[in-house]
Parts: sequence; C-alpha cells; structure tokens
Amino acid sequence: MSAGHAHEELHHLVDRLSPDQARRLLRLVKTDPELAETADEELSEPVRRRRLSIAGIGASGEGDLSERVEDLLAERFNRSV
Repeated sequence: MSAGHAHEELHHLVDRLSPDQARRLLRLVKTDPELAETADEELSEPVRRRRLSIAGIGASGEGDLSERVEDLLAERFNRSV
C-alpha cells in the first residue's frame, strides 16, 4: 500500500465516522507520541469546512421564477394578486 493510497483511505474512513467515533479516534491519536505532535499542530490551525454547492438546486426549467414569484405564491396559496 502506497503512502498516497493510505492517506486517501484514511480520509474516507474519517469522513464516515460518527462524532463519538471521531472523538475516540482523536484520543487514540493523542496517546501515540509520534502522532500526538502532529495532532497538536493541526488543532492550532483553523478548521476548514467543506462548502457544498447548492447552485441549481431549485432549477425548474421554467425560466426566471423570480419574475413570477408573486403569481406562483398566489397560485400556491389560492389567492389573487
């Protein structure tokens, strides 16, 4: 197993951990003298979070819905504009 493959496999494993499992794993890492030094360095850096793209999530294929929002709301709630 190459170092790159092990690195990727570990990333995938960590992504699947529950919060409790992640805490347990972090405790284990901190008890290993070689790994603990790296873990402490990592914690001092800001945590990077993934940003999920939501672009296109409301794509209806009906053109610019923002121009018709009043009509659509009125139609949905059975009211006249």
